[in-house]
Amino acid sequence: MDEITGRYTNIDDVRIYFESCGSGSPVLLIHTAGRDNRQWHGVMELLAPHYRVFAPDLPGHGKSWPLTGNACLQDAHAIADWLHRFASSVIREKYAVMGCSLGGNLTLLMAASYDEVHAAIALEGADYTPTFPEVALDLMTHPQISLMHYNMDFSMSLVGDEATAAGRSFSEWGVLSLVPAAQQGDLRAYTRCDIRNLMTRVRCPVLIVRGTADWLVSQEMVEATRGRLVNARVAKLELLPGIGHFPHLEDPGRVAQLALDFLAESY
Repeated sequence: MDEITGRYTNIDDVRIYFESCGSGSPVLLIHTAGRDNRQWHGVMELLAPHYRVFAPDLPGHGKSWPLTGNACLQDAHAIADWLHRFASSVIREKYAVMGCSLGGNLTLLMAASYDEVHAAIALEGADYTPTFPEVALDLMTHPQISLMHYNMDFSMSLVGDEATAAGRSFSEWGVLSLVPAAQQGDLRAYTRCDIRNLMTRVRCPVLIVRGTADWLVSQEMVEATRGRLVNARVAKLELLPGIGHFPHLEDPGRVAQLALDFLAESY
């Protein structure tokens, strides 16, 4: 099994932690809101015999340092630009990108924005996700709110019945490990994400994956997104029965196989 290794790099004078493994054509992985690259370990190990995979922690997440003033990014376009700078610094060639939830939206945005992206896999991603009221976002950093307790029932309700025991357990640990400013910034970016007008710019092959047990990202949302990918070379939609909002964590084997099959056709 290929060993996952971690190291630091500087992006915009900020120390950023990322992990990588494998060999071959590169794949960039984007974690979900408020979490870190550990949630990709299962998928990384399965992709490593075929691809070279890179999974950064966004600024202020996991082992990455925050931005100046202990800040995190709060806009989808700003996060996509940051990921582009990371890829330009670390990967330095064309790559596929795969992300989940906010990471799925960012995958679509990067496919629309950068020629270096030549295949995109969006898990639970859509081009328009007006999901969280501003008052809920504001409360995430309120001094009298424990975000871990506030967020636990919500986050775990998004995990499907077919999730592995390990995936369910680490999803719960992810909630217990939340950094409020990181979660708030990511969900602000997610809630305010409206990139519907950019989908006609996507030319590369796109795979959208949705767990049928995800009540946050609806079938209508992903179907509408696929319908706007009119210029993509391929625009596929795959459904995972019994899987919820975190497919790469709930069933890394199924996600890795979908990715391998899709990338084999796209690279």
